[in-house]
Amino acid sequence: MWDDIIQDNPTYFLGPVIVNIENYNNSDNSYIEIVDGQQRFISSTILSAVLRDTFKEYGDTRKADKIQDRFIAFVDDNGDDKGYRLTAGLSTNQFLKDNIQNENADILNSSPETKEHKRIKDNYKLLKKLLENYLDPETSNEHKVKKIGVVRDRLKKLKVIEIQINNDNEAYEIFERVNNYGVDLSLSDLLKNHILKNSNDVDGASKKWLEIEKNIRNAGSEMKKFIRYHWLSKYSFRTEKQLYNNIKEEIRDYDKFLKELLKASEIYCNIIGAQLSNYNELNVNGRFIGDKIFNIVQSSNYMSVTQDNVFYMSLIRNCEKEKLLINPKKFLIFLEKFIFKYFAICHFPANKVERLFSKYAILLEKECNKNINEDNIKQNTDRLFKTFQSELEELVPTEATREFFIERFQEVKYGTSPGNRKLITYVLSKFENYLHGRNEFTLNYQIINIEHILPQKPENWGLTKIEIKEYVNNLGNLLLIDQRLNGQMGNKSLENKIPILQESNLKMNELILNQIEEKNNVWDQISIEKRNKDIATVSYDKIFNF
Repeated sequence: MWDDIIQDNPTYFLGPVIVNIENYNNSDNSYIEIVDGQQRFISSTILSAVLRDTFKEYGDTRKADKIQDRFIAFVDDNGDDKGYRLTAGLSTNQFLKDNIQNENADILNSSPETKEHKRIKDNYKLLKKLLENYLDPETSNEHKVKKIGVVRDRLKKLKVIEIQINNDNEAYEIFERVNNYGVDLSLSDLLKNHILKNSNDVDGASKKWLEIEKNIRNAGSEMKKFIRYHWLSKYSFRTEKQLYNNIKEEIRDYDKFLKELLKASEIYCNIIGAQLSNYNELNVNGRFIGDKIFNIVQSSNYMSVTQDNVFYMSLIRNCEKEKLLINPKKFLIFLEKFIFKYFAICHFPANKVERLFSKYAILLEKECNKNINEDNIKQNTDRLFKTFQSELEELVPTEATREFFIERFQEVKYGTSPGNRKLITYVLSKFENYLHGRNEFTLNYQIINIEHILPQKPENWGLTKIEIKEYVNNLGNLLLIDQRLNGQMGNKSLENKIPILQESNLKMNELILNQIEEKNNVWDQISIEKRNKDIATVSYDKIFNF
């Protein structure tokens, strides 16, 4: 906005804004609700305050008062003060009133309590600094005041395209259309406004919403994704476009719903950033199953799959409420294998499975909370897990999928992305567990590294990077090894790597040493491709077989 105002040929267009005029003709409380464009109006108000305060600093209180009366407040033709022109959202309104809109405000000495408050103060300081730099070339106060007036006059000329809606039911459809033109709009902002507007405890609701936002931000996720996943886990399957209106149709008690969202945000965070300590209280009929749920959640994270989070949200929610009466261990073991085959390796379409995860998450919610005797709940829940498994199995027909799986498995290669390295670590750790006859994670990922047998810099092997480019990053050339040993291996020759590998207590490394010995201390492209296919075959037939 600032750059647009001060350029030689100023641009006065600020883009489209969406306003709800539903209450415009309300005789008791007439107002226009800004559905999208709040930040631009707040920024304009902050700039107006900067101009007002700077006029005062240069001794022109008359112009400062005019800014206050015409830009920030509204004084009618009779001189009656009708209040401030802009009412901000609940979380920022009081801070904006006290430190920006108040004509005697002193925001530079204010103490912001939230990130939103700090953003307002930072924006004021930035605009104040930009204005001071703009005025610097002028040597007299008179010329500086004239130049402030230039900025004021250009601010008055700012224009927007006003898109009017008659009620907020229309809002999301308008959002979608405006988004096609590059405007960044938020489902969560729309829902937040609606929830706070319908809350019986506005201050409490605002604090809860900020806490939810903090939880989701700390998890590294998005509010719109979290809200949709929660809805899919408990209510019905909806696209993001359908979600807002569906929530409005279904929810009557918004304070209860907000409390529900807050709890759900904690569960969601524990799924996104899985730590075993967060699963210590999960039991079924007095038996601890937190480790089983943690295992599938962590495995899914390592495979970079998110569609299944919907089901875990329902599972954990009902487990925490002690409503889950059937141990899901067998189903979760199957589910991990399915996710690996379907998503991580074969990359089959996700949309159909997302609907299934939602379908069974909702069914689980209903079964666990039915007002019937426990034996019937157990029978129904057990049947639910079995039916869900059958539907998923139909998506991966054995013979047709096996050949495709082995082919796609051999395309898994070492890369620089964290997700790629996590998947390789997961695959190799499952392979190691298989060699030990174990089914669950036992390796400490904090002290285990991925190591190339044939190094990416192969000069000590008498090869060039170009020669090995096609196969050096194949999974068949990778192993897991203790960080201490990993540091010793580097780009050493095979002869010098063998004694280091002999110190490892991992069975996969013992297997590699045997393979090298069988080929008379040779590790080449043929060796790598053979090991790659061997791991692919045993993964499908043994490790992830169901």
